[in-house]
Amino acid sequence: MKTFFASIFIATALLCGVTSCDKVEDNGRFAGMWQLTEWKRLPDGQVVADRYKSIYHKEYDGIYYSVQLDLMAFNGRSQYLARFRRTADSLFIGTVYHGPKDDIVDYDALADYGVPGDGKFAIDKLTRSALVLRSDTAQLTFRKY
Repeated sequence: MKTFFASIFIATALLCGVTSCDKVEDNGRFAGMWQLTEWKRLPDGQVVADRYKSIYHKEYDGIYYSVQLDLMAFNGRSQYLARFRRTADSLFIGTVYHGPKDDIVDYDALADYGVPGDGKFAIDKLTRSALVLRSDTAQLTFRKY
């Protein structure tokens, strides 16, 4: 009787292993949701936005980056989705979409989220709870949300 249940368990485990999704999250500490805590312009040190206010938008609910698999969502006043590629010290934003089923848009659409015109960041810091991205013109500091 024990061997019968053991073989049922093994068969079930094998079946689940064969039919499971082949996409596995491999972003490590980068995966998850990040809340912007400070967006600072590098030339003059002015704080453009933090988690409570923005100098550009009167009605401001904050900026969030969400990372899963090879997709990033940029949430704030609207939602954008983008493919990305990351190395140990760099982040490259790829094709950008306005919403999940909308047309491709330029990087300029992500200017309100701190993304530079070329879509490239240096990763200055990445821990389980903190992320600092830097471009030629800005430094973005996030906390894990």
